[in-house]
Amino acid sequence: MIKIKNTLWFLCVCVLIFTACGKDAPNDPGPADRTNLAYEVLETLPHDTLAFTQGLLVHDGFFYESTGLYGRSSLRKVEIQRGKVLQKHNLSGSVFAEGLAYDNDRLVQLTWRSGLGFVYDVTNFTALSTFRYSREGWGLTFDGADFIMSDGSDSLFFLDKTTFKNKKNIAVKFRGEPVDDLNELEFIDGQVWANIWHSDSIAIIDPADGEIVSWLDLTGLLAEKERTATANVLNGIAWDEANAALYVTGKLWPKVYRIKVF
Repeated sequence: MIKIKNTLWFLCVCVLIFTACGKDAPNDPGPADRTNLAYEVLETLPHDTLAFTQGLLVHDGFFYESTGLYGRSSLRKVEIQRGKVLQKHNLSGSVFAEGLAYDNDRLVQLTWRSGLGFVYDVTNFTALSTFRYSREGWGLTFDGADFIMSDGSDSLFFLDKTTFKNKKNIAVKFRGEPVDDLNELEFIDGQVWANIWHSDSIAIIDPADGEIVSWLDLTGLLAEKERTATANVLNGIAWDEANAALYVTGKLWPKVYRIKVF
């Protein structure tokens, strides 16, 4: 009997210790949750190591890329397979280019702290118009109705596709806690995918309520031997809807990866 009581006491203590140690903070996704989407690399493609990737998208079989840094910001059309820059528009040295999105033969590009957005003709990069906004510009995507913008906070901003006026905001959260540092955005199958600045993680967000429904951890995607002093964090998500192909890269990375997520 004593042996049974001692065994039960031991089991109870183990349960209490496990519960106390295993309990996560409300906004800590924990290893199991953060990797609940697995991935497989299907193809490795070249990427310009001078491209500080701020926005990446696929249109009509080509990459369109916005690159940042003062004096090096650009808008590019890039051949997917070879990474060759086919067309390039250099921005003024006074602006730092950021997110990029496409709608109706237009490319829309943000800038970081200038409060200035540019609209271009997709075929020849001719400037069509500019617009202003009152916050920092980080990521940009298009959901078929509105442009969705990030500013590095925990909020997403929905902009009218014609006037670029702010229509509404949503707060992004995980387990009820805010998640900030939202960076480059891509709209995929009704969800907003967001790079998290300073990390190699992607948050998959329900745009209806801002809840993060899944995480994709791409830590280690870029091999250590290729992670040079200049290669920065993961940043750049491009969805080729026509071919159901998903591409990711990073700032100054030597590679773009086509991956399968499951």
